[in-house]
Amino acid sequence: MSTAFTHTFSFAQVCAYATDKMLLSLGNIIRDSDLPMETFTKYRSTYERGIKTWLLSGHFELLMLEVYDPSTERLIRRWDFDWSPDGNGELGLWCNPEEIKYHLLKSGKIPSKCSYVIKVHTKPNEPAVDGWTKCDLRSTSHLSQHSLGTTIGASSYRSRTSYWS
Repeated sequence: MSTAFTHTFSFAQVCAYATDKMLLSLGNIIRDSDLPMETFTKYRSTYERGIKTWLLSGHFELLMLEVYDPSTERLIRRWDFDWSPDGNGELGLWCNPEEIKYHLLKSGKIPSKCSYVIKVHTKPNEPAVDGWTKCDLRSTSHLSQHSLGTTIGASSYRSRTSYWS
């Protein structure tokens, strides 16, 4: 007789995993784009606190990395990570950084003069999180969106990734 085992992840574990993998992916994009890591490293705990809080509260919709020209404020590229239930059931915990890396190379080099900012779009009435403030998004009207599909699986949730270039 054989014995089978399964593991059910708590929602808090799922949110912690998704937060970590989204931030790992953003860090890789920043590093591999030759953008300075100092800001990301300095504020990583603030990013983590906000994302995890809004995932747990159900207010999180989209994590964005805006790469822009600081002299014009014009958006050069944007990377998006969404979050939604997956109707296919238990996905386990997984991440596909190679898919992101492939599309990062495909999208081309970012000019060295660029800066970046990390933003989160939430549903209304989200809990306040220290270190986060309301802001506007830069226009994507001059860019095209490219979808990578699901790059992070976390139990019965998924994060799809896309970029604008």
